[in-house]
Amino acid sequence: MASKPSPAERIQLAGRTLFFKHGFAGVTTDALAKEASVSKATLYKYFPSMTEVLRSVVEAEGDSFNEGLALKPTTVAEFRDSLVKFGSNLLTFLNKSDIIQFSQLMLEQSRLHPDISKEFYESAYVRSLHTLAALIENGQSKGFIHKNLTSKELAEQLIGMFEGIRCVKSHLGLTQKPFPHPNQWSEKCVQTLLGELNDSNR
Repeated sequence: MASKPSPAERIQLAGRTLFFKHGFAGVTTDALAKEASVSKATLYKYFPSMTEVLRSVVEAEGDSFNEGLALKPTTVAEFRDSLVKFGSNLLTFLNKSDIIQFSQLMLEQSRLHPDISKEFYESAYVRSLHTLAALIENGQSKGFIHKNLTSKELAEQLIGMFEGIRCVKSHLGLTQKPFPHPNQWSEKCVQTLLGELNDSNR
């Protein structure tokens, strides 16, 4: 028998439902408390501000990028596979219609709410960048990759290639599925950035 969701879990789930439908600016504490079936006092007990709810929702979504990853690969093949898997997870996530709608709403509202824009950027993009940079740094320390760039710079380049113009098209409503073949596109991007890796560690 599944356990009953805690108040914090209900608030997070309610936040996802409402944010994905209305964006951040379109959700009030009253609406969130009602959706989660909690009092406003309970809401503030677990999340002192609405931005905390947003961070929780966005970080929970971003956790899916790490599924199936070897964060500290021990071979070149495992390193490349982890980079490709990260990209494939990211692109599969960006293909979801509700994620596209949520991104569009947040981009529209960010012009009027720069503080929320920063929170969204930190929770969504910077967190993912740090994960990928840590993976690349581990590969650099083992000699899997030799580039005259920092792990953060390489991570920025790779995420830029993963998303590219296709993500822009989805934000503009020009396509409903920007990445028809996430794994294939991820493999191409990783190959473009890394080229032929040092096979001595295979």
